[in-house]
Amino acid sequence: MSSYLVRRIERTSKIEVLPKTEIRRMNGGHLKSVDLLVGGARQPRTLETPAVFSFIGVTPRTDWLPAQIERDAKGFVRTGAALAQSPQWRRTRIPLLLDTSQPGVFAAGDVRSGSVRRVASAVGEGAMSVQSVHEYLKDK
Repeated sequence: MSSYLVRRIERTSKIEVLPKTEIRRMNGGHLKSVDLLVGGARQPRTLETPAVFSFIGVTPRTDWLPAQIERDAKGFVRTGAALAQSPQWRRTRIPLLLDTSQPGVFAAGDVRSGSVRRVASAVGEGAMSVQSVHEYLKDK
């Protein structure tokens, strides 16, 4: 997260930051409260709130992926044009934006190397993944 945003959040009295907190349940037809386990001590707490923003950080959690899915030095998944020169890219067409080095596996959002790292972009890329699947299946 950008340091200027961190400072703004820290100075805003209407924002409460709860690091290392797990949301256990979201309550209400429209959100009314959330049941939490807060901090390292995992203290139970119910918070009355109409909204939640979850920030999971900028470290990609890609360790679970198989070695066939190429990642950059920081662990972000390589996709799209960056794969065109990869020895792992063996398809005849050029890689599409969400293609990974493993045919039929697509990556969207912040986990992609070189992504914009904004919620709106991640949502849009998630929607685009449907088209990527159709393109992949068309070649089958």
